[in-house]
Amino acid sequence: MKKILINLLTFVVVIAVIVILFLSLGTEEGARYVYKGNTAHQAIPIKAKEYQCSECNMDVEDLDYAAQLITKDGDTYFFDDIGCVVLWLENHSPNTHIILTQTLDTHQWIDATKAWYSRIAPSPMGYGFGAVENQREGLVPYEEMKLLMLQGKNLHDPFIKKKLLGE
Repeated sequence: MKKILINLLTFVVVIAVIVILFLSLGTEEGARYVYKGNTAHQAIPIKAKEYQCSECNMDVEDLDYAAQLITKDGDTYFFDDIGCVVLWLENHSPNTHIILTQTLDTHQWIDATKAWYSRIAPSPMGYGFGAVENQREGLVPYEEMKLLMLQGKNLHDPFIKKKLLGE
């Protein structure tokens, strides 16, 4: 009888610890991935850690690399890295109106398809793509960046990394 009580008590304590851990990880609002009602189709002003990336679930923390995808219905999805936008679009087919990205040179939200991309930027996910508004030598346009991302030709590939960074 004593052994059964000890086993039962141990079980209850383990369950209680698991419940407490789950409750401590949650927030009042929960994860924030989408802003609804952006019928103006403009960039939503955000603060670091206010939203999470719709692709990788990381907090959108480094706003220099942040991106927003706005649907025709006014839903705005947030991303911590432009590479995450490309990957997310491969698995989702929203009624996209515009993709906006922050730029490293002007620190403005611009149409991501009109931006130029560095291949060696220290982006949050480590893909290496950082948007700039003004074209310079060595930068690639959106369609080429998208193709490179989908082909895996980013800084996650050790051969590409060595070629681009000499490491």
